[in-house]
Amino acid sequence: MALSIKLNTLHEIDENHTVTLVQGSNVSASSSSSSSLVKTTHTLTPNSGVQATVVTITFTAATDKYYSKAPKQFVRSPYPSAYQITQTTTKDSAGRITSRVFVIKYTNTTNSFGDVVIFEHETNTKRKTLDSHNNSLVEINSFEIDNSDIISTGGVKYFCVKGDQNAYFNLKITKANGDSADTTYDFTSATFTSTVTQLENAVIDQTGEYSSQVSFPNVSADEVYTIELSPSFELGTTINKSLQDSTNEFLCTKTINQYKIITVTIKSGPSASYSSSYGSLPSNVVVKAERNSAQIIDVNINWDYTLSANSFTIVRGANILGGVNEIDLRSTIVKVKDGNQAASTTVELDDVDNLLVGMSMTGTGVTGAPRIVSVNPAEKNIVVSVSQNAQGSGGMANDADISFTYGGSFLSETISGLKWRLLNTLASNPSYTFKSTTLSPVKTAVNNSSGINNSATVVVDDAAGIKATATTFVSGLGIDAKTVAPHVDGVSGNTLTLSAAQTLEDNTPLVFTGSSRSANISFSIQITNIGIKDHTMTFFLDNSLLVG
Repeated sequence: MALSIKLNTLHEIDENHTVTLVQGSNVSASSSSSSSLVKTTHTLTPNSGVQATVVTITFTAATDKYYSKAPKQFVRSPYPSAYQITQTTTKDSAGRITSRVFVIKYTNTTNSFGDVVIFEHETNTKRKTLDSHNNSLVEINSFEIDNSDIISTGGVKYFCVKGDQNAYFNLKITKANGDSADTTYDFTSATFTSTVTQLENAVIDQTGEYSSQVSFPNVSADEVYTIELSPSFELGTTINKSLQDSTNEFLCTKTINQYKIITVTIKSGPSASYSSSYGSLPSNVVVKAERNSAQIIDVNINWDYTLSANSFTIVRGANILGGVNEIDLRSTIVKVKDGNQAASTTVELDDVDNLLVGMSMTGTGVTGAPRIVSVNPAEKNIVVSVSQNAQGSGGMANDADISFTYGGSFLSETISGLKWRLLNTLASNPSYTFKSTTLSPVKTAVNNSSGINNSATVVVDDAAGIKATATTFVSGLGIDAKTVAPHVDGVSGNTLTLSAAQTLEDNTPLVFTGSSRSANISFSIQITNIGIKDHTMTFFLDNSLLVG
């Protein structure tokens, strides 16, 4: 059975190329043009289910032109599987597409009208640059290198320079080295040296490309590498306009950043008062990872504290473990005081970036314990809760460093990109005690040769660490706790006054809980992004342990 088929092809009008159509056997065609398109309608009556060649379409670039985007086709039809479209491509010696031929074949079992095959392309002019002797210059038309950030430990970057055969170029890579002198890459030793070196007069062969690699070293500070590709003009080479710097037509410049490893430090601050009573503070916990690393890092913290005088009690009494809160891990931003001003709650700064309401303010000349009440980015000032002398005479001087502190993950993320959260459980160590503050029991004994007979006054061997509070409880053999758990109402030397009279023998072991000179704080945080710069968080000890 014969079918009735009408197929339309559309291609753009472009004076930089020609399009020729050769109809298949028994195919008739008619064409019409608009200002930008040529539409050709192909009519045929093939047998049902038999493949028929509809048309062969050839795109040919003009003599001095090429296809910067090769011709390609799109089929719009309810029967796309009915089409078989093959293509053949021709390129010149520089690898540029100069021609493409499409053969459209069609197979169907039903009549079809209005199908469209659309062709798109872009053309460009071949280079006609001449040197001083009126000879054609060969050209570098592509420079490829991965310019993504390099990790702190270094690595290898591959590069590829493409262009005409016998195109010569130079490649110079400079390492900034911060405050030290710049160094350049030696392609022979694969190191950066103080002697100015470069890849000089490298040549592109018949393949149309030159490929090699660069080895970047381990760094301990952020670095910037400047990569400069220049054509060897004296050897008849130029560089494609698309690669040229805006200020130098004979240079193509790229930059690559390398960042040092990021360090996050978690340390314990001493008590705001009685700091002299502390023994050595626990060691800092240090975490290192590549800049902006989103690798999950679980950090277990277990800190022991001792006092040489006074006693610890737990601050958060509602939680027998003393609980740790995100707000306890505090970060600090330093800002610079701007100018002098009359005493006021308004403080002028060089900038107010990343400052938040609620932050505490400290520094030379700061009066009281002010916190930020509001932030005005437009005026670069803040309003604080306590009026400040901001004139520098006994107050905050111009250009003084002022510290602002607050706790929580949101602030650390604002300052440095560090993201973290407190953990309640850890699958790898389920027995670990999280978010807890504990006191070591004070163990001593009755020191009275005749014992204690129905008295609330008890002399012990050593009362160090025992504090008179309603939460310092005593237990031991013979302690009467049937009615109420006895606690310590008074401490004088080694003599204690209990809340209830006791009858105890000499040397009776006693255990006191609720106050101590030894304490432990343990918790775990999970870092979900290390951030983009070093960061220190200080644990605010007074929220967990009170010294007195």
